[in-house]
Amino acid sequence: MSPAAPSSRYATSSQRHTVTSYWERTQWPLQSLYFLLPLLIAYEVGTVMVAPAGDDRLPAIYAERLLGRFFELFGATGVYLPGFLVVGVLLGMHFVRRDPWRLEPKLYAGMLVESVVWAVPLFVLGTILSGSGAADAAMAWASEQGASVLQVVMGGDDEPQETALARGIVFSIGAGIYEELMFRVIAIALLHVLLDDLLALPKQVGQWGAIVGSALLFAWYHFGGGQPFDTGRFVFYTLAGLYFAVLYVGRGFGVVAATHALYDVFAVASQLQN
Repeated sequence: MSPAAPSSRYATSSQRHTVTSYWERTQWPLQSLYFLLPLLIAYEVGTVMVAPAGDDRLPAIYAERLLGRFFELFGATGVYLPGFLVVGVLLGMHFVRRDPWRLEPKLYAGMLVESVVWAVPLFVLGTILSGSGAADAAMAWASEQGASVLQVVMGGDDEPQETALARGIVFSIGAGIYEELMFRVIAIALLHVLLDDLLALPKQVGQWGAIVGSALLFAWYHFGGGQPFDTGRFVFYTLAGLYFAVLYVGRGFGVVAATHALYDVFAVASQLQN
């Protein structure tokens, strides 16, 4: 295979490994796993450490609960099963691709900086579209009933602000990982199979149909649990879903999950300052 041959996410091993730039390696599933594993562990530990008094852990992210219910269909239960699913999916993608196993700490530092850069424009967009700030539109992302993150994680009116911030950060990490797994990794893959493989639509139609379809599903998801429909919020969620979908396709799961989590952290911090 010529070194000049184009590389892609689905290329053969010999094709892929001729390109070893930062932009290529950060899209490898195993590097995403290495990058996100500390955040995943922090979320699982944090849900116990900062749980409200009398609770074993924080309420689960809605996407996390949906993943848990999938396991229940097969008789499997456990609060940590969704986390194992994240690890299993990324490891499975790695074994299919046969990328190198090496750890690259400098790579993960770059991915973190890049995620911050990608999170800022979305936060600005949310602030512009929401009359009361991005937080009001975005806080519903992490709770089952569409209530704000702060409403879920606050233990009471006398709760120290530091405790609320810690709980908000934990929720933000979970939302970033589990919602991106559901709506980018799983939804885009399934929609692409439907449109491209089963319906045999043109390649570009299948690709963009999967991106747009996942964004609409992402927006619809935020009005579950009896949450009243609001056109402005639906537009924001759809635009955010498109943003994340394009970012996932172009930059991989690790970067988009961290970007989503950081956006939610920005929104929580903004709300606490009001």
